[in-house]
Amino acid sequence: MTEKRTWREYSESLSRQLALRTFSGNDRISLYDDLAFLLENQFKLADAISTLIISDRSANSPRVYCLQDIAAALTCGMSLDKGLRGWVPEQELLLLGAGVSDGDLAAAIRRAMTIARATKEMRSACSAALAYPCLLLISCLFMVQLVSHRFLPRLAVLVSEDQWQGSLQALAIISRGLSEHLILISVSALVLTGWTLWSLPNLTGRVRCHLLDHILPWKLYRDIQGVSFLLNISALLRAQVKTEQSINQLMQRASPWLYERLEATLQHVWQGKHLGAALFASGYAFPSAETVKKLRVLTAADNAENIIENFANDWLQKTVQRIKQTATMAGYVCLGLNAGYMVLILLSTQDLNNLISVHQ
Repeated sequence: MTEKRTWREYSESLSRQLALRTFSGNDRISLYDDLAFLLENQFKLADAISTLIISDRSANSPRVYCLQDIAAALTCGMSLDKGLRGWVPEQELLLLGAGVSDGDLAAAIRRAMTIARATKEMRSACSAALAYPCLLLISCLFMVQLVSHRFLPRLAVLVSEDQWQGSLQALAIISRGLSEHLILISVSALVLTGWTLWSLPNLTGRVRCHLLDHILPWKLYRDIQGVSFLLNISALLRAQVKTEQSINQLMQRASPWLYERLEATLQHVWQGKHLGAALFASGYAFPSAETVKKLRVLTAADNAENIIENFANDWLQKTVQRIKQTATMAGYVCLGLNAGYMVLILLSTQDLNNLISVHQ
């Protein structure tokens, strides 16, 4: 019996960990939508959770484990955001916590759902942006290896390498150069990629502010973080959280890069400036130079949270469009490299034919 119980507990723990890993953005959005719908139709939170558990029990989905954690937290007298800890991002927990405090939990869940959808849309756009160019680069490197190890040795049998000229010689130099240093190139690319990924949330200072934030991929990261910040701050302001308190809450879970900008903004909020003026005065051009100029004027009004939310939604669409445009440009560049290499191969075969005809 003990062995069976141990195995059952192990299996349950493994299933829960798997559920945590596979609880996707779509699962989050679906949970928020269903829960908000029930609360808007006068269900109590505990009853709404029980209803969703019963309806999802047969599906054996990650959502069931999430709902069980929420139910356990509610049973212990804790709030919804405490039950969701570990299942959803911290920025969404902030909104849910604010909703618990002001008593309008359904509206807070709807705001969290907006953030989840925006995050999912931007991540999907980024994934699509990277996939096609990477595929083209891999295919180009595969062709280089093929030419270097299969094509060029056979050409050398037909015509001595001493007689190779023009495009044929260029093909040999490029292919062998890349093939012989492929490990070094790959390691360098991995190191550069790793450093770039680390630098996006962590690198701070003047070089980042005045140089890197204006070029890709750091500029794109700034845009994405800017959209997320505006959506979060507008949602917190809508939940009647004061500006300085909202910024403080966002700072608690911010990356070093974002923390640097929020801290500078908070200093000016303490001096009595409204959000737009504080962002402008911080000197970091965050979320962007154009944005802070507009927000400096627009957020002076009483309905600042509505203006920020509308502005954030508009900027979200523009950011996604910029991501897609960047992907298109990167795709064209990689396609151009592939096409250029193919043309070089064709020109090389023509040069080879000319050399063979001369020797005949």
